[in-house]
Amino acid sequence: MRRIGGNANLTGMIALMVLLGAAAPALAQDNACLPANGEGQIAQGSLTIRDGAIILKLPQAVCLTGADEDDNVDATDEIHVAPMDEDMQQALTGLVGRDVRVRGTMIPAHTQHHKAPIVLMLEEVAPL
Repeated sequence: MRRIGGNANLTGMIALMVLLGAAAPALAQDNACLPANGEGQIAQGSLTIRDGAIILKLPQAVCLTGADEDDNVDATDEIHVAPMDEDMQQALTGLVGRDVRVRGTMIPAHTQHHKAPIVLMLEEVAPL
């Protein structure tokens, strides 16, 4: 695995799924580990919805590493995108099914409400 500091670019698709919880997908080799709780991280992918959560589906799996053991996340090709306000929620919902670029802080999932192993606290979204 490669570790990348600072900003990172990822590519993928956001999806909305209707299941409780998410099973870990098959993992790609040579995944890039990103710093947990790193601000301004960028990911690209396709948006979908699952169990009311907006999911960014990445073309290649990524992982998180951090100072605490709880910050470490094994490689995954899904990120739960969490908008920080209603305007961002509406913008994000309007882009479901499209390829997008998102920017925010990536954290490990830590509640049953998180539908992917990594959660991105959304700061910005744009269609590709």
